[in-house]
Amino acid sequence: MPFLRVTLALLTCLPAIAGAELRWEQPIQDFQRSPEDKYVEARFAFKNVGSSPVTIRRTRSSCGCTTAKLAKQTYVPGESGEIVAKFNFGSRTGPQRKTITVFTEGKEAPDVVLDLRVDVQQPFVVSPGLVFWRIGDEPVAKLIQLTSANGRKVRVKSVTSTNPRVQAKLQTAEEGERYTVLVTPAATDRKETAELRVETDYPADAPRTYTIYARIK
Repeated sequence: MPFLRVTLALLTCLPAIAGAELRWEQPIQDFQRSPEDKYVEARFAFKNVGSSPVTIRRTRSSCGCTTAKLAKQTYVPGESGEIVAKFNFGSRTGPQRKTITVFTEGKEAPDVVLDLRVDVQQPFVVSPGLVFWRIGDEPVAKLIQLTSANGRKVRVKSVTSTNPRVQAKLQTAEEGERYTVLVTPAATDRKETAELRVETDYPADAPRTYTIYARIK
């Protein structure tokens, strides 16, 4: 009789376990970032497409630099949710791969292994990052070089100045590879400060803007 009761209990649970299923929209996600970004967040969305509730009992990150947050643990049929994974770069550069293993109630094996891939590289080099003139200097143009790095194509969309008395003119040497910016003050008879904002198209999901400083001192 005890064996029969245990068998019946297991059979009763089987439909609920079999009817539990999470469907993940994008279990593998790729990002391209520079070290200055410091971290990246990935949102792994899912939906319970089964006929019974699903409980995510725990998640396990591949290293301490990656965290995973969940708004709640149990999701009824048809309900959606997401796991927010945050990877802190620290001093890491180059291609990085972090995983988040997800365990659901009623399963010994992992339900899914989420894959977060990040290429942490400096895509663009600005040299120099500061140009200046002393009061009384000739208001001659200063040259700034903009160069894509690590074999990437980075297109400069625009360069703007926050100070109308300091003009910035963009010149294309090779599209997606090399640019120059000519920075010219209207005069050098007084102190001036300007920020030159370099707008690029890279990376595609979060285009970066670089800042160059110009001063008359």
